[in-house]
This record gives sequence, C-alpha cells and structure tokens, in this order.
Amino acid sequence: MAKTMLSCFSRLDYIKPLLILNERFSSAFDPTEGQNQYIVHNDEGERALFELCGSRPVVLIAPETQGLSARLALKVTQAGGIILGSAPGAVKIASDKARLLELLAGKGVPCSPFAVVCDQTTIKEAALSWGFPLVVKPSCGTGGEGSVLLSNKIELDEFLTSKKAYSRGLIIQPFIKGFPASLSILATGSGKAYLVSVNEQKIALSESDDGKSASFRYIGGKTGLSEDDYAAYGGTSLEYLQGLSQTVVDAIPGLMGYVGIDLIMTTKGPQVLEVNPRITTPLAFLGKFATWNIAETLREACLLDKLPSDPAVPKIDFTVEGLSC
Repeated sequence: MAKTMLSCFSRLDYIKPLLILNERFSSAFDPTEGQNQYIVHNDEGERALFELCGSRPVVLIAPETQGLSARLALKVTQAGGIILGSAPGAVKIASDKARLLELLAGKGVPCSPFAVVCDQTTIKEAALSWGFPLVVKPSCGTGGEGSVLLSNKIELDEFLTSKKAYSRGLIIQPFIKGFPASLSILATGSGKAYLVSVNEQKIALSESDDGKSASFRYIGGKTGLSEDDYAAYGGTSLEYLQGLSQTVVDAIPGLMGYVGIDLIMTTKGPQVLEVNPRITTPLAFLGKFATWNIAETLREACLLDKLPSDPAVPKIDFTVEGLSC
C-alpha cells in the first residue's frame, strides 16, 4: 500500500512525497526510491512522524491493532499535520468493532449481531442463542488476526480451556453464510461519500495456533465487481450500496479519505462486519492499474471537497502476496 501511494504521489508534479518507513520494510523498495524515504527503527517511528509532518499533508497506512492507527492519527494532528484521511476520533470508533457495530446498528445500518465477551458465560449463551458455527475475534484487529471459528460444542469446550478464551477485548458473532465482499469508498471533508469499487474478498480457513480450531485469513480478492457478480446473494444494487456507503460515513463523524467497508452479501441483503478507516488492499491494487491517479483523487476529496466523476474501475484478481509493501 505504501509503495503504491508513494508511486502515485510521485507522479504529481506539484508534490514531493516523503515516506516514513520502518526499516524492516525497506527491502521492498527499489534503490531509486530511496531519495523519497526516511527510514526509522521500531521505536523511532512515532517520534519521526511527530517531527517531520509539520503542516504537511499526511497519509497514514497502519493497522488498527492495539489502537496503532488512531494513536498515529492523533500524533499527526498534534504536530499540525493535515491528514488526508480520517480524523483520530473516527479512526478510534472504527477500530473498536463492538463500539462501531453498536453505533451503525443504531443508525439503521444492517450489521452482524455480536456480543462482547465478558466471561465464559457470554460465549456459552451465544452458542445457545445463535447455534454453531460461531466466530470469536478481537474487537480491535485487522485482516482476520486472532479470529477463531467454532463449529461445534467440542471446539467450543476446547476454546474455553485455551488461553485465547481469557484474552481481553473479544467479541463473538454468528457465522454468516454468503458472499464475502468489501466496498472501497472515498469520503470528502464535508462528508460526501462515493462508492469507488465493490470487491470480492477471498478468505481462507487455516488451523489456529492450538491446532484445535480454525482461524480466518485474508488472501486476496477481485476489484470492480458488477451487480451480476453477486446477483445470487440478494440482488443488491449498486445504488443501494452507494446509499449504504453514505449512511456509514454519516454515522461516523470525521470519516474521510479512502475507507473500506467489509460485509457479507446474503439472500436477505448485506450485513456489515467492520469499517477500515484507511486505504485497503483492493484500492492499493487499483492504484497500480487504474487510468486515474488515486493519490490525486484523495487529495482533491480531502482538501478541495471534490469527488471523482465516475472513474473507470478495472476488474483485477489479486492476492495479498502480489502487493510487496
């Protein structure tokens, strides 16, 4: 994602981008790109961000895990930087899945049911109420990390005796059958939302660390879906998904720039799972192959309150391994 954004911003004559990059990712960049890089060690990144961003426009690319992206967004604003993306408060809301789903449901957004895991009783009650399979995952996380799929009572009992059952900040949800998808949207400073692309999400199940239950792993997807691509799952129209995008942006004050909405297409309509307040993998691939510049579009949305005029979105079948950084 960082490599794509650096390349897109570098193509703009009126901008000289600087990438603050952790040293462990530096090998993914060509030597010719070194002039645009500021390499930092693990414990120097936030300090460098605070010192270098000044009054400059800043694009943050960081996971929501353990509140990292919200903390970095706050650092940028405290240093006087101009975030080409969501405000710290919006990032904090979106990073907490329990808080987010409660907020969205209150605004009429169709969301997956959930319960906050307070103790083992919560999990047992969820199993009785929803039945199997069940999904247990961190309330603050990304990319399926820490998620567990419980398919039956045996796996539930094994989970309850594992260390994961005592982790803080877990939520539990029924497993929803359907078509995993995401919406790539662009929001302006005044809160206007534009649906850029509907994407397929390819999710793999892999054995978890304890070897007793399965976990989810995001492995890739496809951009630029049409209504025909998911017609079997409720026949949701692009017009409806555009309206859904706007409702989500309206519900979260300060949500701006590129945003991803993860959902499941079902025969009863879409169910929103989470909101990613940042550029996501599908948009990073679009940035490599689209005829329009995603960096310029981002700048215009955040600084000029301007939405794109129906940019062409190619169908790209991708894997996460295909995006080096």
